[in-house]
Amino acid sequence: MHHLRAVLNRYLLAIIILYLPAINSSNADTNVVWNGVWFTCEFSNRTKAPDDGCYMFDNEGFRVTDGIFSYLKVTNSTAKNCRGNKTGHCFKSDTEDIIVKESPIGKIDIRPDHLFVRYLGCKQRFSFRETTDFIAVIPDEKKCFWASKRHFYVARYNGDLSVIK
Repeated sequence: MHHLRAVLNRYLLAIIILYLPAINSSNADTNVVWNGVWFTCEFSNRTKAPDDGCYMFDNEGFRVTDGIFSYLKVTNSTAKNCRGNKTGHCFKSDTEDIIVKESPIGKIDIRPDHLFVRYLGCKQRFSFRETTDFIAVIPDEKKCFWASKRHFYVARYNGDLSVIK
């Protein structure tokens, strides 16, 4: 059951941040702010921020380039201190370079303090809360049947990225 919940949470993260078509918005400055590579904080819980300041990243993340999103999966991590004692499912946020597989997803516009996700005929709003270490992406209310109460904690990765096919 725990594995299924973890898979569903990762899938929901992909839906929320990466996968869905844009809502009509013309806020180019917001897209520029989000340009870059982002990863989920490894040691966060359903609604609890990470207690390590997001020092450890999950091995799944995303890249934003002018409103175009791509899913990223790190392939060269050998970290052994990941959640659930899984090897390679996380890496230190200050790692200088990583190797990833990249899958283009599509366009999504993010507004200055929230985004909307439209999926299976239902539109869900998620707000942002910025801290010094990460940004929390939080559902405003449980409106859609597919939306959970889970908060997603993400932070920018500043190292070098090599993409493999």
